Amino acid sequence: MCGIAGILALNATAKPPSREALLRMAAAASHRGPDERGLYRDRRAGLAHARLSVVDLQHGQQPLADAEGLTWIVFNGEIFNYLELRDRLIALGHRFRTRSDTEVVLHAYQEWGQAAFERLNGQWALAIWNAVSGRLVLSRDRYGICPLHFCEHGGHLFFASEIKAIFASDASIPRSLDPAGLDQTFTLWAAVAPQTVFQGIREVRPGHVRVYDKGVAHEQAFWQPRFPKIGDQDEDRFRGSLNEAVEVVQAALEAATASRMTQADVPVGCYLSGGLDSSLVAKLGRRFAGE
Repeated sequence: MCGIAGILALNATAKPPSREALLRMAAAASHRGPDERGLYRDRRAGLAHARLSVVDLQHGQQPLADAEGLTWIVFNGEIFNYLELRDRLIALGHRFRTRSDTEVVLHAYQEWGQAAFERLNGQWALAIWNAVSGRLVLSRDRYGICPLHFCEHGGHLFFASEIKAIFASDASIPRSLDPAGLDQTFTLWAAVAPQTVFQGIREVRPGHVRVYDKGVAHEQAFWQPRFPKIGDQDEDRFRGSLNEAVEVVQAALEAATASRMTQADVPVGCYLSGGLDSSLVAKLGRRFAGE
């Protein structure tokens, strides 16, 4: 878990992002990333990062840039198939300076554009900024495991892993509760994106990409859940027996747990709630971790 944050000037008359504001945003997210802080800033955009070091402890600092220093990324999460993607990108001619999954995401975006997010197996919230094109890309994983909030105020876009970091950036941003968001929180345990509990603060929807192209925003889904009904002719619909379904689910659980236990460069633990789900994950995790 890391913390990302940033500010984008939405038009030519808006002031450049404030270094002090970006530092305040990073400080507000320091509990998410106690190991390092990083900052990037130009006349249009600023990115901040609070890092929890998990992969490539020595060289995975963020914000991270491409070789030309024109495209920058801040990333929160973990990509479990990044080694396979890295090999594929190397075969396509890409060269890497780190062993981090963050750099793999950046190169994947440069190679495949927004279609890169369909190839990622993991959990993430990220921002990619290109200083030449003036394009900012915000992306969130399929199920919204990693949070990503945003607010447009005073000619600027503010975004961050947590709302408190947005509020830390500018004292003039309104702090008014939204009754609809409160209703969803008390009813469903959490507000349903893009809704939040604060007026004027929104959340990038799971499985979506939100792009600011020269200050103009547009958003689209790169993934949506499907719920085929009995009788549907969907080719992907499971048609096996109950025993076969058990085998497929078990194989998927084992593969998912193995990838999470073997990619990190630090010890990995498991939260236990006492339920069957976390107990099963812990048992599988111990098998693949070897201890």
